[in-house]
Amino acid sequence: MDALDTTTTVDQADLERRVAAAYTRYTEVGLEAQDDDLVLKRQLHAKYLCGGLGQLPSGFVSLDASRTWICYWITHGLALLDAPLPSSPGRESIIQFIASCQHLEGGFGGGPYQLPHLAPTYAAVSTLVTLGGADALLVVDRPKLHSFLLRMCVGPEQGGGMTMHEGGEVDVRGCYCALAACEMLLLDKAAVGEACGMIDYIRHCQSHEGGIGGEPWNEAHGGYTFCGLAAAVLLGKAQALDLDGLLRWAVRCQGQVEGGFMGRTNKLVDGCYSFWQGGAFPLLAALLAEQRQQPAAAASAAPGSARSAPASPAAAAADAAAAGGAAQRVLGLLLDDGGDENDSSSDSADGAATSLTEWVARLPHLSPQAAASQRQQQLQKQLDGVVEAAIEAEERYTAAAGTAAGGPLQQEALALLEQASELQKAGVACQQHLESLSSAAPAVLGQAASSGGTAYGEGRQAQLPLLYDAAALQLWLLKCCQAGPRGGMRDKPGKQPDYYHTCYCLSGLSSSQHYSGTVLGGEQNLLVAADPVCNVVAAKLEAAQRYFREL
Repeated sequence: MDALDTTTTVDQADLERRVAAAYTRYTEVGLEAQDDDLVLKRQLHAKYLCGGLGQLPSGFVSLDASRTWICYWITHGLALLDAPLPSSPGRESIIQFIASCQHLEGGFGGGPYQLPHLAPTYAAVSTLVTLGGADALLVVDRPKLHSFLLRMCVGPEQGGGMTMHEGGEVDVRGCYCALAACEMLLLDKAAVGEACGMIDYIRHCQSHEGGIGGEPWNEAHGGYTFCGLAAAVLLGKAQALDLDGLLRWAVRCQGQVEGGFMGRTNKLVDGCYSFWQGGAFPLLAALLAEQRQQPAAAASAAPGSARSAPASPAAAAADAAAAGGAAQRVLGLLLDDGGDENDSSSDSADGAATSLTEWVARLPHLSPQAAASQRQQQLQKQLDGVVEAAIEAEERYTAAAGTAAGGPLQQEALALLEQASELQKAGVACQQHLESLSSAAPAVLGQAASSGGTAYGEGRQAQLPLLYDAAALQLWLLKCCQAGPRGGMRDKPGKQPDYYHTCYCLSGLSSSQHYSGTVLGGEQNLLVAADPVCNVVAAKLEAAQRYFREL
């Protein structure tokens, strides 16, 4: 809505027009669950994912160091869809391939005989957990893997954090990949976190915007924000972060027209951030609810009771870890079916939810339409002033024509006319943005709700207060990110589907459904629930942890 055109602003305006055109139909005919555009094309997506197992075309050679990732994207996507693996190459072939990527000194590479690296280690472990069973889980040499993780730790005296591989870059991804692998394999997370001063490192990566960058002083980024927040959750020390600032930044990253999320401030919405950004909200909601329970718990503890409130955040984190770990506590909040309505724990959760709702009410609530209208009025006021000044300058130039003052007055008049032209362009852009907002995701969904549309699943209830527009996100994913007849999901309209975006679009959709209780398109679209921290199917993670616990 400004006069300065950049590649991003031009692309953003084009995307808004395309999305608004796609949503306009719903403002005319309504939003119904029977609409084919709102049906998750399960079979097509499963078929597309299965096509990525085995031999890939030569165009995938650039992903040779990401072959374990391809296995994860595909197996996790199929698990969310509750779709079977193909018979060939089947489960055993995938297990054998992942085993061939394990390094003799611990950790996994992106392919056979490649350097062990934290990112493909997470992907390999996640794939094996998703496949499940003793033959898959026993592939991992857990003692050597833990040693590898400790070797990747950068001491606090050297800045902290984790290097992705020997001699590699240090960033927040490494923190998450290492701790998520520990969580899935029941390895010592605290030892890894302490060895690299992880919490302090993540805190230093939180930017002035509120989100988390890859390294200290970097721009806030959706992927790094999820990694940093989830790593802090896994250590039970997320309260050390500025959760208020993080939430404020993340909320502002939801596209006003599209309903999806952008990964960085003033960038285009991308389907993959449905998980990287959208998946952070369930963690934030659970943490903020927990944060508001703690003062009440401290106040209710009798001075002489056997167990009073912890004296420090460190003690609180230790108590939480002893009680089962941060990931389990968050998962319990997110995937709780509600339980017995007479259960006192339900009353406690309701109280925390009310408190959190009041907290969210303090956030600014100027609607996108109101903000755009306000901006348009400001631009018009500026334009009127500049036009008036230009007319006055023109009159003064005309009166002084042929004198020494004529030249400067002419330049002043021309400069004011140019400024007026730029303001007029900004006003046109603002008007186009307002027109797009009339068919934006929230407008479509609001109209559907007021008219009693049947596009939502019934009988589901959110367990935590909603911190973003979950229905708008799901509309974006179903209408704009599902590809054509080949199946698969994509970055945005005009892009081709790929395995990465298919995985994380489905991950974001599942997260949104189970966090919010909203299932746009009806229950037919409901995906399997994933663990909100590790992003593997929750039941698969539970089975793997039970197996390792019983070893």
